[in-house]
Amino acid sequence: MSFLRRTETAKTIPAPYVFPPSGTFDGNDGSWSTFMISVGDAQADGHSGQNFKVHISTGGSVVTIPAQADWCNEPDKDSCAEGRGIQTFDAKQSLGFASSSSGSWQEIGIYNLPLPAAVELYPDLRPNATYGHDTVGLGADSTLSPMLTGQLVAQIITEDFFMGVFGLSNTPLGIGGGPIDTFLSDFQNANQTPSLAYGYQAGAKYREWPRNTAGVLGSLTLGGYDQSRFSGHGISVPMPPGNSSLIVGVQSITVAPDPNIESNVYSMTAGTSGFLATIDSTLPYLWLPDAICDAIADRFRLTYDNNTNLYTVNDTSHSYNYNQNATMTFTIGSGPNPSNNVASIVLPYAALDLTASFPIYDDATKYFPLKRSPTGIFVLGRALLQETYLIVNYEKKNFTVAPANFTNPMPESHIVTIYPASYVPPSTTKKSGLSTGAKAGIGAGCGVLGLILIGLAIWFFIRRRRNRNKPAAPPPPSEIDTLVAGTEVKKRRISEL
Repeated sequence: MSFLRRTETAKTIPAPYVFPPSGTFDGNDGSWSTFMISVGDAQADGHSGQNFKVHISTGGSVVTIPAQADWCNEPDKDSCAEGRGIQTFDAKQSLGFASSSSGSWQEIGIYNLPLPAAVELYPDLRPNATYGHDTVGLGADSTLSPMLTGQLVAQIITEDFFMGVFGLSNTPLGIGGGPIDTFLSDFQNANQTPSLAYGYQAGAKYREWPRNTAGVLGSLTLGGYDQSRFSGHGISVPMPPGNSSLIVGVQSITVAPDPNIESNVYSMTAGTSGFLATIDSTLPYLWLPDAICDAIADRFRLTYDNNTNLYTVNDTSHSYNYNQNATMTFTIGSGPNPSNNVASIVLPYAALDLTASFPIYDDATKYFPLKRSPTGIFVLGRALLQETYLIVNYEKKNFTVAPANFTNPMPESHIVTIYPASYVPPSTTKKSGLSTGAKAGIGAGCGVLGLILIGLAIWFFIRRRRNRNKPAAPPPPSEIDTLVAGTEVKKRRISEL
């Protein structure tokens, strides 16, 4: 289904849209819970798009999907394309988005990809993409999936982005002659979500229990949040003026081995000051200051690879880290200086024990999602959001960071609506429910009754004067018990007009 833009007079507030995950964990830089989208409209019938599994980007505002790439041929083209999240199309494995097969594709041109906070990537320092407008649907292509026409889509070939991403940022991208509205903005204008807001948690493959052997899938709610997916103390952080980036203060980072192994807690930020960092789930990495990278690398016995700029973990180090079973805690506040209002995000070693495969490495290689920042701009990537629930409200210019909730079994969803900033709750004052005519009739009846009562009063007054000189009659016996009368009065029905 496609949607028209919401009019200013629309009064119905829609329910939040729960975007279901694909049900699988995918990626060449770890196992990440993905979401299914459809792009294009091959038959011009509104439900003949191409399906893709994608990651969620809290920092990007574009729908990015993989196009066919010559390098994607290991172990073969079909398997590589499937690994990139490209689904079958026309009853065969597609090798990438075919814009020529979409009747609704309108190309804009080739432009650079907006990188997370201007960090440098590998192997392409400044990868680009072919941009255009096309139909985008949430979920696999179907007449039941919500779809929007004319959405900004970027086709990627670069190895830096093995899979596509679905951008949640509300920052318009200024390409092709002017700012282009985001999917989230258009989705709200189409009255499909109550507000420019969302709640997101990346999921965690390593959270496996006897009754939950497949890990915990990601959670994404547009226009609301799932209260069951976070716990503990969270913090609300204002967005910078004129900037919708999710910038937090990292006040400290500590590493604590399993208490049964060692009782010490080690500071990774000793001798350094706190720093500002952007939460951006586009990529998994934690871009941190060099001194902190060195401290973490020493504690986890990591090896720096100058070719890929990754910290790898050899078998000996992995065995050591597995036995230590350490946790790494990020103390996060609204600013970098120490404060009492903070959220503690605790990453178990399992959240940092990742595997990189083709095309990063020909053979699967264990690595730690730590990166040096060549620009002095720091980013907390997808790895952090495995243990973090994020609530973002672009209308009120703030966001909340809270520890993710993991219980065995996981609780039922509890979806809470985030209302638009202009929303005025309905009045709670009780009303009679009577029409104006009914009220007027009651008023007239009361007036007639008043005249009758006045007439009776005059009649009793005259009668009393006539009987004033007659001998008084004995009082009649009481027929009403005062206790019962009191009960009857209490039970009397009173109408509220």
